[in-house]
Amino acid sequence: MIVINCSFTSETTDMNDFFKVLVDRGLVAGSRADHGNQGYDFYINAEDPKKMMLIEKWETMEDLSAHSETELFQTFRPTCKEFGVKSRLAMYEE
Repeated sequence: MIVINCSFTSETTDMNDFFKVLVDRGLVAGSRADHGNQGYDFYINAEDPKKMMLIEKWETMEDLSAHSETELFQTFRPTCKEFGVKSRLAMYEE
């Protein structure tokens, strides 16, 4: 299993609002529906709402690669940029 920990930060955007945008644009449901997805869970920092963590779990690297190529995923980075959200990834195999 491939696990990705993705941290999000912003100087201006509340992650509760950003998460709602991701849901409204179908990014969360779409990603959860992609083949091989075993988990796609968001955690907003209780002490700093401008920080959020996403933990993704994928059956195989091929599943993750296919997810990265979807049209929906291609809208993810522009959405982050639109809301001034920076991301940082850590990936490992479980």
